[in-house]
Amino acid sequence: MRAGSDVALAAVWHPDPHRPVTWAMFFGALIVVAGSVTVFLGVFAAIDTWRKAGRPRGRSLRGVLLGGGCCLVVGLVIAAFGVWLY
Repeated sequence: MRAGSDVALAAVWHPDPHRPVTWAMFFGALIVVAGSVTVFLGVFAAIDTWRKAGRPRGRSLRGVLLGGGCCLVVGLVIAAFGVWLY
């Protein structure tokens, strides 16, 4: 075995066999997925609305971009809470 190969294996996450899976871990993973979906839907909705609107008309699309940015921030906060809970 080469010297660098054990370092690469150490960087991969391996679950601790002595730490049982708990309900908190399950709900943490579920919250991470919910936050990721929120981020995806918010960004997709903003991009889709921007493309369908055609040429930007100034202030008319600022609300859409603000809403997409808010969904992005809220989704990242939800996902961060899920990672902390996990």
